[in-house]
Amino acid sequence: MQYHCHMSSDPPARVSFPCDYPIKVMVRVEEGVRSHVDAIVERHAGPLDLNTVTERPSAQGNFLGITYVIRATGEDQIALLFAALKLCPQVMLVL
Repeated sequence: MQYHCHMSSDPPARVSFPCDYPIKVMVRVEEGVRSHVDAIVERHAGPLDLNTVTERPSAQGNFLGITYVIRATGEDQIALLFAALKLCPQVMLVL
């Protein structure tokens, strides 16, 4: 069986701003962590619509995946938000 992979020389598509932009944050489950992470996101992206925020606990219940959909205004905003989230000791991963 042969497999063919065609590599494109086209640059990847760029995000057009402003846009709705999903951000996934994996945190250690600790008292108050959700409100702390919410505050960081709001500081960089404005008020959250909590109806669009979803949570998914890990199988063992030690970690929590939180997905936010923000109204992104540019790459700088996203970079600053990611940097602020990574400074939070309970945050394990930001995507």
